[in-house]
Parts: sequence; C-alpha cells; structure tokens
Amino acid sequence: MNPHLAKNSKYGKWQSLGLTFMAYVMAYMAAMLTFRQFHHLGDIYGILVADIAATLVIFFLGLLVHNASLYDPYWSVVPVGIAGYWWSLSNFTFEDVRNILLMIVLMYWAIRLTLNWIRGWPGFVHEDWRYEMLRESSGSLYPFVNLGGIHLLPTVLVFLGMVPAYFVLSKNGIALNGLDYIAFGFGMVAVTIEFVADEQMRKFVVDPSNKGKIMNKGLWKYSRHPNYLGEVLFWLSLFLFAFAASETHLWTIIGVVSMLVLFIFGSIPMMDKRSLERRPEFSDYMKKTSGFIMLPPKKL
Repeated sequence: MNPHLAKNSKYGKWQSLGLTFMAYVMAYMAAMLTFRQFHHLGDIYGILVADIAATLVIFFLGLLVHNASLYDPYWSVVPVGIAGYWWSLSNFTFEDVRNILLMIVLMYWAIRLTLNWIRGWPGFVHEDWRYEMLRESSGSLYPFVNLGGIHLLPTVLVFLGMVPAYFVLSKNGIALNGLDYIAFGFGMVAVTIEFVADEQMRKFVVDPSNKGKIMNKGLWKYSRHPNYLGEVLFWLSLFLFAFAASETHLWTIIGVVSMLVLFIFGSIPMMDKRSLERRPEFSDYMKKTSGFIMLPPKKL
C-alpha cells in the first residue's frame, strides 16, 4: 500500500462513499452561495465561478483525507447540476424536444460514468495511479500540480464542454432538424462505446488467466483507447446539439477541441507509457492498433 494512503485504510468502501457524498453536498452548498454573490456575471461566467468554488472545496477536503481521488466523481456529477440550472432558465420546457434529447444523452453519460466509478473504486485506500505519479515526479511542487492539474484544469475543460448545453437548454433555437437526431445518435453511440469498452476490460482484468496479458479483443482490438474515443464523441454530441439550434454557436466547438487535446496529448501518452513500462510487449500492440480512432489492426 502507498505509505501516503496508509492512514486511510480505516475507511471501507461504503464509509468512503458516505464521506464523498457529504463532501459533494458541501461543494454544492459552496457553489450555490458563490453563485448568489456572482450572479451579476451572468449564467455562464457566474456558473463558472461557482463551479471553481465547488472544485476548491473538493480540493481542500481531498487534502484532509490525503487523497486527490475525491475529485474523480466531479467529472460526471457536476455537469448534471449545471445542466439542470440552465434548463430551469427556460422553465423546463418539456415540449422542446431538443432539450429532452440532450438531457437523455447527458443523463445516460453521467449515470454510466458515475456507476462505473462506484463499481471500481475501493475507497480512500486507493488513489488514481496518475495522481501518485504526479506526486512523485513533482516533489515539493505537488500541491500546485494537485490544485492546477488535477482539479482546476479538468473543471475548466468540462465546463467548456458543457457550454454548448447552455445555448440549447436556456434558449429557444430554431426548429428541431436532422442535425439534432445526428447529435442524439452520436451521443447514445458514444456512451454505449464507453460502456462496452469498460465492461470488456473489466471482464478481462478479473480473469486470473489474463494476468500479464494485453487486452486486444472486442473494441480494444480496433483502438487502444476506445473509452476515450467514446468520451470525445459524447462531448461532440453536445456541440452538435448547439450547432443544430443555431449556426452562430460554432465557436462552442472549443470544448470538444479541448477534450480532444487532453486525451491525444495527455491521457493517451500517459496510459501507453505506463503499459510499456509494465509490459514491454505492449509495443507490438501499439504498432498494430490505432491509439484513438477504431480501425482494423495492421498486419506486421
């Protein structure tokens, strides 16, 4: 066990989940109070400030439990609250089919990702290996890396990805059109890709006969990171909904681009490097298999 987390061994999974729930209630309350103070900034910038305030609460509470993974569920639970507020600005117009379609995709994504985290998280005895790596590599600078890289940067990126939803949920766009159905299809397929990829990997990992082997079956035969592909496609679907509502929302594609940059230049290289260090034969898998887009494997 990581010595840094030894003091958290007294917390079981359900105790850790309970503490996490209370932490997020506190973060929500902080966001509400902050938004009241900064409401004059508008429903985009005001919510962003509130979002950052909630992130700071989770950051400081993570310091108390000595585990930055307290932030992990933030990625999937906060967007639902933001979307709910923005939808309330239009008085929850259920007759607006575009709103309904977007919320179906968002809820499908949020529920899947949150449940996947709950299933795989053993509690505060565990911290994401990437956070541990950053702690070891940054040394005395880790508190700043923790605040900026682990907490604030993802919060801002997710918020940018959510901005298209504001222009759908809070505004009256043009009539429903074919692009809306394309956006809905993209979103549903994207989350399903993530679900299938995670389930395939879970079954592979728990099978003792696969110890030391490389997962190269199912969706993982065509992409080294099909779950990341699904994630980017999900954010693309939110943008497509906004673009379907009005072509003036083209600039909101910055959210999708930011997510793509994060995965292509951040998450994928980190995951591949770790896999190579643990299993040198992973290099052959890298040569044959696309890193992101699902493509037929190459013949070496």
